Amino acid sequence: MDLVSRRSLRAAVVGMVLGDAHIRPKRCTLAIRHSARQKAYLHYKAEILEQLQKAPIRVFPFNNSGYPGVRVETQRRPLYRRLRRLFYEEPTGRKHVTRKVLDYLDPRGIAIWYMDDGSVSAKRRNGKVHAYELTLNTYIPRDENELIIRYFAETWDLRFGLNLSKGNWRLRMGTRQARRLAQLVAPYIVPTMRYKVDPLLV
Repeated sequence: MDLVSRRSLRAAVVGMVLGDAHIRPKRCTLAIRHSARQKAYLHYKAEILEQLQKAPIRVFPFNNSGYPGVRVETQRRPLYRRLRRLFYEEPTGRKHVTRKVLDYLDPRGIAIWYMDDGSVSAKRRNGKVHAYELTLNTYIPRDENELIIRYFAETWDLRFGLNLSKGNWRLRMGTRQARRLAQLVAPYIVPTMRYKVDPLLV
């Protein structure tokens, strides 16, 4: 794992929390769970987090409602305490997105967020792929999705659209914009997650 600057470490953690990570209340440790098939990806995250706490982070197996899973939990760090205040509404504990949080991101942080919550699908006509659709499955309120849309447009010149799926809001973009996003994050995509960008890079 390459050494990461302090700013990029923070961006990576923000990407994790925007995705699947959770900052525990009171203890303010960072906890992440994945399915067992994503163990290599979780090791990648653990190696990044080890640079923050300068101590090994073990990946543990656990029973995820009858399915094999893997998990990590960090030590306490001041960064997690600060991000807990930025990410979570009190007293409900609901995670929410603000522009301040988004402004911490860099391409590595966006890549982690996309590896957690993103997907790409091919559109076929007469058996041949004619377009791609990239989705960021945010599943947060509409106004927060609109905030994310503005962030990507203003900071990265990338255009997402808003999509309602089964009562939940998420973000979506077509082939041209998806290729540009894939190029931005490709250097930081781990091998086991390459299927999320490789179709867009040919």
